[in-house]
Amino acid sequence: MLQIAVIMVGKTREAFIQEGLAFYQKRLQPYVKLSLKSVRAEKEEGKLPPETIKAREGERLRAQVPPKSYVVALYPRGREFTSEEFAAWLTRREEEARPLAFLIGGHLGLDDATLNRAQERLALSRLTLTHELSRLVLLEQLYRAATIKTGHPYHV
Repeated sequence: MLQIAVIMVGKTREAFIQEGLAFYQKRLQPYVKLSLKSVRAEKEEGKLPPETIKAREGERLRAQVPPKSYVVALYPRGREFTSEEFAAWLTRREEEARPLAFLIGGHLGLDDATLNRAQERLALSRLTLTHELSRLVLLEQLYRAATIKTGHPYHV
């Protein structure tokens, strides 16, 4: 079973997003071994430059990546997929028998060191999503991909 870690900056504050994450975590249980990990967001007290904030958050994200993982950074200008293409991509990752780690930055995004650590950059949409909403969209798309792979009617 494919192991997937979704590692994100900050807590999920919105109740509807928390509910959605719990909903898709439960639905994904038959298909993947999923873990959601949050790292502390950097406090923006003082006048820390955005690059410093992103660098500190990036260090925390990278420290949580499971060993030997195939790392994917969520990035607005990353690779885009259709749902079917994403399902095929996920199948290839599963065949590699490596854990998969998705990194989601805070509201400022990811630093260069974290982007460079990733084997791939993925865009969930050309539209701008909040970092909290992107968590939910990612889990829904993981579930959709799993159902496509198994021929489940959810996708239809």
